This record gives sequence, structure tokens and C-alpha cells, in this order.
Amino acid sequence: MGKEINSIPDIIISRLPVYYQYLKRLQDSTKEYISSEELAELTGFSSSLIRKDLSYFGTFGRKSYGYDVFCLFQQLSIIMGFNYKKKIIIIGAGHLGQALAYNKGYRERGYQLISIFDKNPKLIGLVINDIEIRSINNLEEFMENNKINVAALTVPGGAAQKITDRLVAAGIKAIWDFTEVPLQVPDDVLLEEQLINEGLCKLSVKMNQIRINNSESAEDLNCEQK
Repeated sequence: MGKEINSIPDIIISRLPVYYQYLKRLQDSTKEYISSEELAELTGFSSSLIRKDLSYFGTFGRKSYGYDVFCLFQQLSIIMGFNYKKKIIIIGAGHLGQALAYNKGYRERGYQLISIFDKNPKLIGLVINDIEIRSINNLEEFMENNKINVAALTVPGGAAQKITDRLVAAGIKAIWDFTEVPLQVPDDVLLEEQLINEGLCKLSVKMNQIRINNSESAEDLNCEQK
């Protein structure tokens, strides 16, 4: 029997979507079984790491055959909770919020986008991907009448904590945060931070390392006290 989800390290949870995507691509192929070594070639993870990751959830695979591609894909879908419905709302209907509204991956992963909120009178009433933008003033009333599982936060940083407090008071238990400001939430509220600028920083560092390695001379990084 697999371990409870709370006992699974975040690093393992972060690799599950990678396994899922590669197995999804194999659904249209004629391949019935895949070994951990073959999965390692696809994902870039070691075969031993893949076996260890999957062992957290039970016993998969058959000796001399490997993993059943369809079965493992279905099991990962269940492990990741894609098999049950989750209602999500977006707070902030700016460019990022509207882009999130057009996300095609919600339904596949068990999410249903049911509303978008904003304070801008020019946006309220507009329809984005068949979803009408509502006034943020009606947030609590809407949440009282609808069981919301997740709130995606795309508001300006200065308003982030205030909106978060309102969401928590209204009963939200999971926040998908795009604000890139430190948010304070109770221990029983899940907070998933999407650090876009951090990703840009990581890319910049890696590209800079390649640039330096390919150049004839490295830049002087010494800091002298004056």
C-alpha cells in the first residue's frame, strides 16, 4: 500500500508531472510496456530514481516486462488527483489572469474554472473564454454559494495579502499564487507559488554560464572594499 500524500517529499511530487507528460505521449503509440531504463532516457532521471519515486505509491511493473504504459498513466492520474473535480477561480483579470483563463489544461487535470474577479469597472461584465468577470466586491457571496477548491491570484503585489486574507476568511484551502510577494496563510491552507521572475533569473544564470564558458576570458567578479 502506498504512503499518504503528506509523507511524500515535494521533490518527488515535482517529478510526477514529468512522468505523466511522457506517459501521455505514449498513449497514442503501440508501446504496451516501458522499462525504468527507457523512462530514464525520456525524462533524464536515473532509472533507480524513477523506481524509487514510483515505489512511494505502491508496486508497479512486471518483472521482465516493465511498466504497463496505459495502467501507469491511469495510476498517475489518480495519484495526482486528476480523477476528481476541483473548482477554481481567478482573482485578477489583467493580462496574466486572462491568459490563465484560456488555459486548456484545466479539464484534463480535473479543474473547472467557474469565475474570474476584478475591481476594474471596465473589466467587470466582460466575458473571457465563456466566463464572465465579476466584481471583487461579490467574492465572499460567490464563495458562500459555491464550493471553491482553488483560487488563482494574479493581482498586484500591494493587494495580494489583503485578497489572500479575504479568501482564507471565506474558506479557501488552496491558493495558486502568481504575485511573487511573500504571503502569509494558515497552516491548513496550501500555497503554491509560481515564481515567474525566479524562472527568468535561473535561465539568465544558466545562459550567462554558457556565455562565459564559450568566451575567451571570464569577467572579473572580484568586489573590492573601498
